[in-house]
Amino acid sequence: MFRKETKSSDIYVWLTIPGGLFIFFSFFQSFGTYPMLMFAGALLLFIYWFSRFYEKHVDDYLVMDNPVRKIRSYPGEEEQLEITLSQQGILPILNARLEITYDHVLESKLSDQTNHPHTETVEIPMTLLSFEKKNLILPVQSKHRGAGKIRTIKLSIPNLMGFSWIDLYYNRLYKQEVVVYPKLENVAGLDLLDPKNNGDQQVKHSIYEQPILQIGTRDYVSGDPFNRIHWKLTARKQQLQTKIVEKVNQLSWCFLINIKVQHGVNVFSEIEKYLEHTAYMCRYATEHQIPFEIYINVRGLKGVPYVHLPLGKGKNHYMHALELLARVNPIGITAQYDRTLQYVDRQNKPPHIIHIGMLEESHLKMFNQWMHQGYSVYSVQTSAQEAKITPLHMKGDQIYESTI
Repeated sequence: MFRKETKSSDIYVWLTIPGGLFIFFSFFQSFGTYPMLMFAGALLLFIYWFSRFYEKHVDDYLVMDNPVRKIRSYPGEEEQLEITLSQQGILPILNARLEITYDHVLESKLSDQTNHPHTETVEIPMTLLSFEKKNLILPVQSKHRGAGKIRTIKLSIPNLMGFSWIDLYYNRLYKQEVVVYPKLENVAGLDLLDPKNNGDQQVKHSIYEQPILQIGTRDYVSGDPFNRIHWKLTARKQQLQTKIVEKVNQLSWCFLINIKVQHGVNVFSEIEKYLEHTAYMCRYATEHQIPFEIYINVRGLKGVPYVHLPLGKGKNHYMHALELLARVNPIGITAQYDRTLQYVDRQNKPPHIIHIGMLEESHLKMFNQWMHQGYSVYSVQTSAQEAKITPLHMKGDQIYESTI
């Protein structure tokens, strides 16, 4: 469980020389009292032996719990990291220091801390007696979007006899993490996305219907489809009855996020802005029972030029979306957005496609192709004051933006 490094002092080796001499000379009466020299020599040898024994075996029965624990948080919220250590052996650990290093997504208010470019380290004093179990709580604050993990855990133990230190490095991946969701930044105009295709979203007015979603019956009128007649109710009422079915539309959305930004701008702030606006639109879609999916041009598994959240809806789907957005690394490997669009082009897409991020001429060609196929394409325009949805329109073979 632990990798051990020992910083020993040579003084223990030097103790064996006078210890051996004392025991040797104790056999000669002319050098003094036999019991005193024997006792002094034996004591020095015992100190050497016990210090080596302590260094070798202090961690034999030291156990650190490592449960899988995921803490969901927003920037600015207070959270707690937990570390449980138990000494199941007889050797006590006194006046030790526990050093915990975690991602800079989190921030501690403890005084004993050291900041590094991407991590922060805190020191906590610790004493663990024989057969004792101790649960340590480290209060942290979620600093900004990301996944905050404990990267290293080191326990520095002074030798009981002094003059040396034993450093124990936890050997395994610590499975506790804090997933900090992006902030929700408003996007105007989302209520103006009109449904156009048949689907499974219930609405009051639509030219499409879902036959299996019956909501009632009415008297038959000329022109009603023959397959809509409710025969059982007709036989009971002795008058033709027609089934009333639910009006439905397909309101599903597809978010396409281009996290590549122009040179000369603040890369991190721009990417954060894109993700925060996407998080807001995901919440809006969840509140209105609108299915959505997400594509981001970050290299995924097996060389796929995107990460993808499949189409879905509901609270659990929203939580998965926030976690996906939280784990986007702005300094990670970005795929070419054109390649991402080519992969998306081969998939079944929702009728509403919403682009977030930098928009180039080559991207417009693909969007133009989709619009000819009947899709509605939108772009999220951001500024220092606000963000709003902008529909893309075709004029001949050209595509242009028009603000709502």
